[in-house]
Amino acid sequence: EIRPEEVAKRWDMRNICTFTIDPKDAKDFDDALSIQKLENGNWQIGVHIADVSHYVRPGTLLDDEAYDRATSVYLVDRVVPMLPEVLSNGVCSLRPNEDKYTFSAVFEMDDQAKVKKQWFGRTVTHSDRRFTYEEAQERIETKEGDYQEEINKLDDLAKILRKERIADGAITFDRSEVRFNLDADGNPIGVYFKISKDSNHLIEEFMLLANRKVSEFVSLNKRNEPSHNTFIYRVHEDPDPTKLNALRDFVGNFGYKMNLANAKTTTESMNKLLQEVKGKAEENMIETLAMRSMSKAKYTTESLGHYGLGFEYYSHFTSPIRRYPDV
Repeated sequence: EIRPEEVAKRWDMRNICTFTIDPKDAKDFDDALSIQKLENGNWQIGVHIADVSHYVRPGTLLDDEAYDRATSVYLVDRVVPMLPEVLSNGVCSLRPNEDKYTFSAVFEMDDQAKVKKQWFGRTVTHSDRRFTYEEAQERIETKEGDYQEEINKLDDLAKILRKERIADGAITFDRSEVRFNLDADGNPIGVYFKISKDSNHLIEEFMLLANRKVSEFVSLNKRNEPSHNTFIYRVHEDPDPTKLNALRDFVGNFGYKMNLANAKTTTESMNKLLQEVKGKAEENMIETLAMRSMSKAKYTTESLGHYGLGFEYYSHFTSPIRRYPDV
């Protein structure tokens, strides 16, 4: 239950328009977005994450078990959760029409998506609506339906963030994921591709913003105060030049060119290649090989930057229900 003495320690944001956007088969809702127009014409955007650490305390059996499992495991027809279902699908999950303890990154942004102010801390939130990606996409495409104004404003801001990120050196892998339709007994009866659309990018951009800004905030404080506690980064190191050369030589057989002279030209070449192969017979093969030429992302206590996203500082705290490092 939500206790008044705990609420008193938090920013109570329950009266602000808040919703989740997730896959239609999602059971656990890690994150929600809120939006409010301010008197000065700017927007207050909240990225709210389930406050799992309020319930999973260090030194408890619950914490030991979550640590051993490390992540939830997603199979075709089920999830093997990292946390007991009462937490993962119930108490922690940001379900609609329920008050929840959250950890939030709250940004004041102007219409050009520039962050004017930021705040990080514990909150209490209330999701007004649970959207699937398809429903949110419908609001973006038709400009009709409940909360369409809020979703379209967030979409506008997300598009600016994405454009800037790519200009700053992010690589845009938009792989289609294969998913299965199952019957009541769990037998596969069909296959479909999950394709990223604007509604997926909307959520992605605000999660990236929260992860990056929190990481910068902690890291710059650590620089001024070296005795600061350890912090966990999600890093993605530069690709192996040998693998990049092999990729360049391979795609050359199809008439594609890559300039690997420096980090900037490499990133530009990679994005150009991924655009040029769209819709071609060799698209899937080249995308797969391009991805394999990259380093693997990992969690570490060293801040080594994130090559694929083009960020100097990056952490990952937006999925604590299913990833222990995020807790």
